[in-house]
Amino acid sequence: MKGRADIHVHTKYSGLTTVEFINVPDSISEPRDVVRAAESKGLNVLCVTDHNSLKGALRAKETTSKTEVVVGEEIMTSGGEVLGLFLQETVPAGLSPQETIDVIHTQGGIAIAPHPFSPRCKSLGTAVSRLDLDGIEVLNSMHIDGYSNAYAKQAFSGSRLAKVGGSDAHHYSMVGNAYTTFEGTTAEELRKAILQGTTGFGGAQTPLRQIVWMITNLTARVDYTLFRSLLGLDLRDDAEWVEYVSGMSLSTRLTSLVGGTLFLAPPFQLMAGVIGSAVHGSRSRSRLSVMAEDASASVGSAEK
Repeated sequence: MKGRADIHVHTKYSGLTTVEFINVPDSISEPRDVVRAAESKGLNVLCVTDHNSLKGALRAKETTSKTEVVVGEEIMTSGGEVLGLFLQETVPAGLSPQETIDVIHTQGGIAIAPHPFSPRCKSLGTAVSRLDLDGIEVLNSMHIDGYSNAYAKQAFSGSRLAKVGGSDAHHYSMVGNAYTTFEGTTAEELRKAILQGTTGFGGAQTPLRQIVWMITNLTARVDYTLFRSLLGLDLRDDAEWVEYVSGMSLSTRLTSLVGGTLFLAPPFQLMAGVIGSAVHGSRSRSRLSVMAEDASASVGSAEK
C-alpha cells in the first residue's frame, strides 16, 4: 500500500520572516490545526519542521490523530537550509551544512535539502551534490513560479538520493498541497523508503488564492495582536512573533496597526500576491539561468 507524507510544514513556532526589511510571522497556525488538516486530507504521516525549533513539532505530536507526527526542524546553516526529520533534540543553527547533517545523523535522523534552488529562501544550491544528504525536495508547493521545482527534478533525476515532496505550508489550509509517496503507511516505513531512495512525490503548486488567503489571515491576526497590546490586554500566546510585538515601541505598534489595517482593504492583498509571484518568478529565471551557464562553462572546461 502506498502511503502519503507531507515532510515540510510550519506552525506558529516557526519564528519571524523578514519581508522587505519588515519582520512578519512565518506562520500563525496552531500545531493541532496542522495535524487536523493532515488527517482531513488523508495523510498518513506529517513532519512538522519549524525554523530552528522543535516546539511546534512536539506540541503537534501531543494531538490525538490517525496521522502519525514526525518531529522535525528546518535548520538554518551557514550555507543554506536543511530539513532534519526524526529528531530527538534541537539542531543548533549556524553550523556548516555538513556539520548540521552530521548532527542530524548522530540522532538517527534524516537530512533533506529543501527547495534546493530557491531564489527567495536560503538554499543549499549546487552544494547539494557534495553533502551527505538522504533526500532532495524536488516538489515544494510554495514555490508557485514552477522554475525552481522543474530545475530540481531535472538536476537530480539520476541521483541516488530520495526525491520527496512537501507543502512547505505556512497556513494549515496548505498542508498536503505537495507530498511524498512511499511503500507502507507508518513513519518508520517512510524513514526506510527515504534511506533506500524509493520515495515518490505528488501534488501541485499552491494556488495563488491560497497565498492571498494566508497573507490576509496573517495580517488580520497581527492587527488583532497589535490592538490587544495597545489596550494592555494579555496576548495569551507564547509564539516568538507575539513576543516580538510585545517588545515594539508604542509608535511602531501604532504605525504597524495602521499599515496592516490599510493592507486588509481590497484589493491590496491580491495585488501583493500577484506582484510577489511575478517578482519571485523573475528571480527564479535569473538565478537558474546563471546556474545553467556556470554548469555549461564547467563542462566546457573539463572537455578541453
